[in-house]
Amino acid sequence: MKIAIAGKGGVGKTTISGTLCRILGRSNNEVLAIDGDPNPNLSVVLGIDKNAKMPPSLSTDIIERVEEAEGKWKFQVKMPFPEIMSTYGQKAPDNITLLMVGKPEIAGTGCMCGSHTVVRELVHSALSSGDSQITVLDTEASLEHMKRGTSRYVDKIYTVVEPYYRSLEAASRFADMAKQLGIKKVEAIGNKVRNEEEKMAITEYCQKIGLPIAVFVPFDENVMEADLKGISVIDHNKDAPSVKALETFAATLWN
Repeated sequence: MKIAIAGKGGVGKTTISGTLCRILGRSNNEVLAIDGDPNPNLSVVLGIDKNAKMPPSLSTDIIERVEEAEGKWKFQVKMPFPEIMSTYGQKAPDNITLLMVGKPEIAGTGCMCGSHTVVRELVHSALSSGDSQITVLDTEASLEHMKRGTSRYVDKIYTVVEPYYRSLEAASRFADMAKQLGIKKVEAIGNKVRNEEEKMAITEYCQKIGLPIAVFVPFDENVMEADLKGISVIDHNKDAPSVKALETFAATLWN
């Protein structure tokens, strides 16, 4: 199963992605976490020591351009998937391996087109590898990954929304583009919900645009407390309300 977590900046998609990976890994699943954001933060949420030495970030070195019939060209991963995992993978707690896309080190060096191609073909390679692991893609906090087809090969995409209009409006754009990419299961995750009024605001908007809601995750002080310490929320408090909500959600992923 390959899923993507999408959403505008600040809605909490990296916290949800990393916590979901930890929950799935604790259920004896092999989990591949892909940090597709050029400003990567997933490692901390996964519980990797922030001072740990990281393996090299993924780069365009792992893909090649090949010619198909009728003179058409395509990109593909040129390394066997197990080699990618052993060379670039970072082990995290609870049966998780993290792959990080390269980030721009110098301002003004151009677009991230290559990184989007790497993530897209990496997910395709993971999907085609026959491995039984669950893949969770934490996407870039913009529509760019949708426009470039980065999320094309996932089975499901969940767009994270907060209970205010700009976030909800962005969710509708993510959902529309996901459907254009042919992703059959597109749902919302309502995050940082404080009360019934906020829950109803998300519910009414999602009903209006035909976007099913997978789960509501409550506003949780534990998330901020963990972030201040630079640790995973699940390590800070395994019984945190947000963790419990995502445990319930994780049990429905195979439905």
